[in-house]
Amino acid sequence: MENYCIICREETNGFSDEHVIPDALGGYYHIYTVCKDCNSDLGLRVDSKLVNHQFSHFQRYLLGLRGKSGKLPNPFSGTHQFAEDEEKKVQLRLGEDGKPAPYTITNVSYEESEAGDGGTKVSICIDASDEKKLDGILQKISKKLHIPIDQFKGIDRSVQTIKRPSIKCSISIDLAEFKIGLLKIAYEFAVDTIKEYFSDPSAVDISKVLKNADYESVEKFVSIGDGFDHKLFDGMREYLDFESKKHYLIIVGSKKRGLICLVHLHGMFSVGVCLSSSPYPDDIAVIGVNDIEGKTFRKIYPEQLIQEIYAPPELRFQYYLPSENALEEFLDLQSDADFDFYRTETRFPIFNRVGNPLDLDLYEKMKASEHLVTSETLEGGGIAHTIPLQEEVFIKIIPSGRLVQIISVREEFRQISKL
Repeated sequence: MENYCIICREETNGFSDEHVIPDALGGYYHIYTVCKDCNSDLGLRVDSKLVNHQFSHFQRYLLGLRGKSGKLPNPFSGTHQFAEDEEKKVQLRLGEDGKPAPYTITNVSYEESEAGDGGTKVSICIDASDEKKLDGILQKISKKLHIPIDQFKGIDRSVQTIKRPSIKCSISIDLAEFKIGLLKIAYEFAVDTIKEYFSDPSAVDISKVLKNADYESVEKFVSIGDGFDHKLFDGMREYLDFESKKHYLIIVGSKKRGLICLVHLHGMFSVGVCLSSSPYPDDIAVIGVNDIEGKTFRKIYPEQLIQEIYAPPELRFQYYLPSENALEEFLDLQSDADFDFYRTETRFPIFNRVGNPLDLDLYEKMKASEHLVTSETLEGGGIAHTIPLQEEVFIKIIPSGRLVQIISVREEFRQISKL
């Protein structure tokens, strides 16, 4: 695969910088496995469907994402109408400050004079910013009516101001073709993350769809959600910060369901892509986080996820104390200001009844019993696992050096952040 373009699948040395998420959408995920020709074609026929979608224009406008042209997209482009007078056409143009301002489109109308003298009444409506063009418009009317300008009568140059006008707009939304851009994102993320995926028969099919810009075949793969349903990510709101300006890519493997990628582009699109129906290991799980404000992209694996969003785990023990006297002795020991449990930097040693160390440490014992674990969510965020121990296990109390038997361990992970 090293010398092959992942789109056309031809051998080449002419690779170029490919944005997995288009840079016009605030993408900072770069790969260098797409040839120059395919990169250009993807931009014209695949990325453009996503970048120029009406939802993308609105979000790019809100986020201030100018793209390669250096200009903000105008999500209000087109010709609209004043609600107060639908005959008058208006555009919403962006000023230098990026704010939309109404612009009245020049309109000239003619009607016969009510005086019955064969004359013609001419009405001219122009935007106030075009007032200097009025004389030129009058010259054209003069030629059209074959009347010298100096014979025009009753010219009334009144200015009409509408405060906070209501404008009726109509927009056209693509409901299908934009999905090819989401398919490209999911495919490139998968190929870049799971090396064996490139040879998957479904990957071959997807690369052909992208190469040929085969819009009609896209929904064969982009089949989870309609593209706008953010509820697909409801189960992950505890871990992902959807209030921040970030795009998320999540790829998961399954022996039963194959390979799936969820794509969430901030404020725009959410969709699930079925990348393959072939079995993949259940432990495949990677989250891609594209931080628009931080201008970064990184991949996060399960072990990193735990480290980033949870504080170090706290262990709480359930003890076995055979008598009331044993309970009182333990409570006395626990009241010592230096009370703690013996441990090393990397291990939590455990012992048998007579104080001989066991071969396994506490964490290894817990892992051996993980099939018996019960879990619950913690108030304020986080999760707790309660793990019963199947064998007789003792831990050492310091500073006394006494042994106490534990019969289960509660491991608490307090959530401290989101990705």
